[in-house]
Amino acid sequence: MTGTTAAGVSDLDDAAISKALDQADMNVLRMALLHATGDRELEGMNVDKVPLRGGTFFAYRLAEEHHETVKAKALRWLRTVRAEGYHERTPDDAELRELMETMTGVPLSDRLFRFGRDELAIDEFPRSAAWSGARPASAGDFHVVVIGAGASGIVAAVQFHRLGIPFTIVERQERIGGTWSVNVYPDARVDVNSYLYQLKFVKNYPWTSYFAPQEEVRQYLEHIAHEFGVADGIRFGTEVKRAVFDDAAQAWTVHLRDTAGRESTLRANAVISAAGLFNQPKFPDIEGIGTFAGKIFHSARWDPAFEPAGARIAVIGNGSTGVQVMPKLAETARSVHAFQRTPQWISPMEGYRDTVSAEVRWLFDNVPHYWNWYCYSAQVTSSSMQTAQVYDREWQAAGGLISRQNDALRENLTQYIEDKLASRPDLIDQVTPDYAPLARRLVVDNGWYDALLRDNVELVTAGIERIDEKGIVTAGGARYDVDVIVLATGFEVARYLWPTEYAGRNGVTLERQWEADGPRTYLGMMVPNFPNLFIFYGPNAQPRSGALLTAVELWARFAAQSIVALIEHGKSAMDVAQDAFDAYNREVDRAQEELIWAAESPRGRNYYVNRFGRQMLNVPWSNHDYSAMLERPNLDHFVLTGD
Repeated sequence: MTGTTAAGVSDLDDAAISKALDQADMNVLRMALLHATGDRELEGMNVDKVPLRGGTFFAYRLAEEHHETVKAKALRWLRTVRAEGYHERTPDDAELRELMETMTGVPLSDRLFRFGRDELAIDEFPRSAAWSGARPASAGDFHVVVIGAGASGIVAAVQFHRLGIPFTIVERQERIGGTWSVNVYPDARVDVNSYLYQLKFVKNYPWTSYFAPQEEVRQYLEHIAHEFGVADGIRFGTEVKRAVFDDAAQAWTVHLRDTAGRESTLRANAVISAAGLFNQPKFPDIEGIGTFAGKIFHSARWDPAFEPAGARIAVIGNGSTGVQVMPKLAETARSVHAFQRTPQWISPMEGYRDTVSAEVRWLFDNVPHYWNWYCYSAQVTSSSMQTAQVYDREWQAAGGLISRQNDALRENLTQYIEDKLASRPDLIDQVTPDYAPLARRLVVDNGWYDALLRDNVELVTAGIERIDEKGIVTAGGARYDVDVIVLATGFEVARYLWPTEYAGRNGVTLERQWEADGPRTYLGMMVPNFPNLFIFYGPNAQPRSGALLTAVELWARFAAQSIVALIEHGKSAMDVAQDAFDAYNREVDRAQEELIWAAESPRGRNYYVNRFGRQMLNVPWSNHDYSAMLERPNLDHFVLTGD
């Protein structure tokens, strides 16, 4: 059985079990029962499509008329399990597909089924790379350097460890966690459900919160590294300065520097750049920023000695980080000036600060397959956002702005702003965006609107002209004297892999390769002239919805399966063919024309869009289509060389 045991059933009486069942998601409970028992009476029940987060998502909820029936069936069955034990029932793929369609009442394409089956996490290790036969002896001579010990690096290393391919992880920090080891500002947490922000090969991790805080996520990644045997392969406190491909040797030389300044090199047959996208803070180009006499730091370089109580604080930026951190600072600060350059669509998130109750934890641990179907349900809900990113041309021709779903979302979020700021109508226009929701990343409200109503908080929308030793001066001449400036100004997302330099065949660098219209890749990972280099979180690779860790699994499987193919073919270098690269990018550009990111967002103020006006961050394909592309490498798209 995957994810749960039934051991705890014997420890509880009917009243305690009923109390736990009262907290169940009834559609998830129905599916877990149907999966475990095959009870056909559970199939024909009505399911409601319920809007969440202002209409961003839709959840499939069991109609209330069936709740008592499902709970009664569950209690009777759990009594049987208590008396006789649980005997695993394993549906085949045809039945699994029927079950998945039953949960929503929506038929699945083959691609949706394959993607959803992995999200259901029935297999011991979904999305696993594998040898076609016995592991070749030559695999032991192949060495992979993985750059970064965050989620991407750890998952890649787990794949190589399972395959028996030697690897070294190089990590510049002193601990595991990647972005979750450096972003330690107050109230940092995931903005997607923890049961989405997890790996499918780690079963039923005991999350304490539905939206895990920073340290819990970091500890999760550390747990995985130790549990799956890759922690000992990490070199901490070591930075990659440069990686150069040696044409003669058909291998990479990776140049390193440790915290003591000592330099060394590693030889690598392949390189996985898992340094992430949000790893280099972006510092604003503001006149006089270096003259400020008080504390000034970026949110990703949080000063652990900083105590906000009684301080006069400026927070520059109102993206995800600024919205998370400002309300917390306002609780004890003397004053907070929140500097907003561009209004954001900031939405409510149901259960954002909720903890997982003991009763729900019991359901995950003891109701067979409840955890699996809960995870699958979360994925289905998250994927429903993708349709709101697409233009509906007929809707527009009839006078609509984007589509029925996106326009409804705009209306709902506008109403949310008006309700939150009803006592301060002067703020409503200042914080309401004039662009479509989802053209930029949707921000979760962490009490930001409520904080604007506090007496010690002021919203500043005038542009910043300069910073001097005392504080900030705006373009209108207003002065804000402060003790502390917090830069919640984002990251250098347009400068992929920077500051590490990569030189491929004939010494060509990635910067030169990308100088025409910015970074481009094949499948979000590979670039011609850079053999055996796999970029995780590369250009046009961020999933359109859901959690990044699903994409991490896809990238890691593809990279590992590509290296498997290389070794099994007895070759040493794998280079994406230029014609395949060009064809793929033509398809990317064509697909983007139907999506809202580039045309609807404020030009120059959206990190999705580069200076050439091209949306470079998100993959334009639906999650299941992108997953299908990454199931295994198409060797017709590559040139394999070397013996």
